[in-house]
Amino acid sequence: MDRAAPLPDPELTAVLSGIDIVLSEPQDNLSENILSRCQALKMVAQRAVGYDNVDLDYCNRSGILLSNTPGVLDNATADLAFSLLLCAARRIVEADRYVRAGLWHGFESDLLLGREISGKTLGIVGLGRIGEAMARRAWGFGLKIIYCRSDHKNSGTTEFELDEKDRRLAQSLGARRVSMEDLLRESDFISLHCPLKKETTNLIGAAELALMKNGCILVNTARGKVVEEKALVEAVTKGKIIAALDVFAQEPTVPPPLLNSPNTVLAPHIGSATDETRFAMAELAVNAVLQVLQGGLPANLVNPQIFESTVNKL
Repeated sequence: MDRAAPLPDPELTAVLSGIDIVLSEPQDNLSENILSRCQALKMVAQRAVGYDNVDLDYCNRSGILLSNTPGVLDNATADLAFSLLLCAARRIVEADRYVRAGLWHGFESDLLLGREISGKTLGIVGLGRIGEAMARRAWGFGLKIIYCRSDHKNSGTTEFELDEKDRRLAQSLGARRVSMEDLLRESDFISLHCPLKKETTNLIGAAELALMKNGCILVNTARGKVVEEKALVEAVTKGKIIAALDVFAQEPTVPPPLLNSPNTVLAPHIGSATDETRFAMAELAVNAVLQVLQGGLPANLVNPQIFESTVNKL
């Protein structure tokens, strides 16, 4: 079914009525309210790596398998994240508009001066597959890399012990693991790559934005709700930061101040939008379904703990 916007809940419920398996997209609101009305549903194959639109707790309680598409979109999303950083730092979108408007009349030494990125510090929030792909690109451009991860030894504190992954990243990329507060204070540019869940909703709010350097470029290709949108709008309009965004809190709605600000670069959630990646995502989602139907356990199943009790019902 082709559609640009999410289906209204009544229509979505009607579409899923009597369906055993659904291939879903991030805009599908598969909340408990919807899922509880779909008594035949036994599997959701999400064509995305994020599954914040699906009520995983309800799926676990009700025996609904959930798969996603990790790995296949890492490079495409990291490419876009780094492109957004470059566009913001070198004012590429602004320069394009300048030329198209017929305003360019020759060389000027101070025309559209941007910012050098080599030698600057990039802070990466979330060092999963996509975050690490972003780090590799940053290393190639001569950036210093710092990052924070959610898997602290003691949850809720800034205490952590370096593990094998941290040591590998330090050796291969010169990357340094820091606390979130240190990352916010030290970074010239910040790129968000954490999943959206309860702990990361509004992870970046007014207090975090205030800690950032003036003129910091904030790149978000994760989920819009990782950043508190009201605080983001205020920071952008006051010139505190520059925002390079592929995702928004209430997609496809974009707050007018962000649309009208010169301190933004905006994209319509196209992080994984390459022919190769979108095909690979669809293929991975379909293969997960086929594997389950054949009695196999897909590697990309989000809730494998309910597999044995559910697979025989399909």
